[in-house]
Amino acid sequence: SDDITASWPKAFNFSYLDEIRYFGGMDSVAGCSTFLYFMWFLFYISFMLLVGINLPRKYQKNSSGAILANPKYDTVFHSTMRMGVCIPIGTYFRKRKQAASLKLMEENDFDTVDFGIYMMFHMILALGSIYTVGYACFSNKVFHKVMLGGSVVLAVVRGANRYTYYSTKMYSRALRKEFAGILDQDKCQKKGEYSRMD
Repeated sequence: SDDITASWPKAFNFSYLDEIRYFGGMDSVAGCSTFLYFMWFLFYISFMLLVGINLPRKYQKNSSGAILANPKYDTVFHSTMRMGVCIPIGTYFRKRKQAASLKLMEENDFDTVDFGIYMMFHMILALGSIYTVGYACFSNKVFHKVMLGGSVVLAVVRGANRYTYYSTKMYSRALRKEFAGILDQDKCQKKGEYSRMD
C-alpha cells in the first residue's frame, strides 16, 4: 500500500489496509461476511416460505384438490433440487423412495422440510467456506489468484451452458408445445403412409 500511495498520493488512501483483520469480531472480514450472510439468509428464508416455495409448482393445491398450474417463475432452490439434490435428501434424510423423489422433481413439489434440509447444508457450506477458503484467499496471494481464475472460468462455462439452454432447448421445447397439434397430425399421416406401404 505504501508504494501505491507514494505513486498516487491524491488518488488512493490505503492507510486502513494494514489494520484489516480476517478474524476477530464484527469489524473483521469474517465477522462482516457472516453478518451479511445471515441478513441474506433471513430474507431468503422469509421469501421462500411466504411465496417462493409455491412459484414453480406444476400443480397448485386448492380446496377442491390439485389443479394444473402454468408456472412462470423458478428459484435457485427448485433448480438445484431438480438437478438431483432431491434424491440424496429424500434417501438419507426423509427415507423417501427414489421414485417419489423423481416425481417431486418432475412436479417441483418440494415441501418446507426439504427446503429446511437444503438451507441447513447451504449454511454449513457457506459459513465453512468463509472460514476456510476465504481465509486462504486473504492470507495467500497465489491461492487468491487461483480462486479468481477458477471463478472466471466457472462463470464463463456456466454462462455458456445457460446461453446454450436458452437458445436451443428452451425454445425448441416451447416450439414443440406450441405446434404439438401439427406435429401429432404429421406423425399420424406418416404412420398411415407406412402402413399403406406394408
